[in-house]
Amino acid sequence: MDHGSQYTSDDFRNQLKFWGVTASYAFVAEPQTNGVAERFNRTMKEQAIHGRIFRNVDEVRDAVVDFKDRYNREWRLEKLGFMSPLEARQARMFKQAA
Repeated sequence: MDHGSQYTSDDFRNQLKFWGVTASYAFVAEPQTNGVAERFNRTMKEQAIHGRIFRNVDEVRDAVVDFKDRYNREWRLEKLGFMSPLEARQARMFKQAA
């Protein structure tokens, strides 16, 4: 997230702490880092949320988890050399282990 007042407020940070979530802020003066997250969120909404009717929060959660799993296993991303995120992670771990 960026360093906007809504994300740096005591109320927000305390709520994150209560939920057990660690804040991860974008680098200062590098807005493209936040842009990557925003683009992913847009894609996820377009693929998993928009145009569907959910009966409860569990159905929304299931749709998001299904998208996340499919994205990590199957989506080929140009910035990863047309590998899936899972394949890129495995290649990096293999390279580090060597």
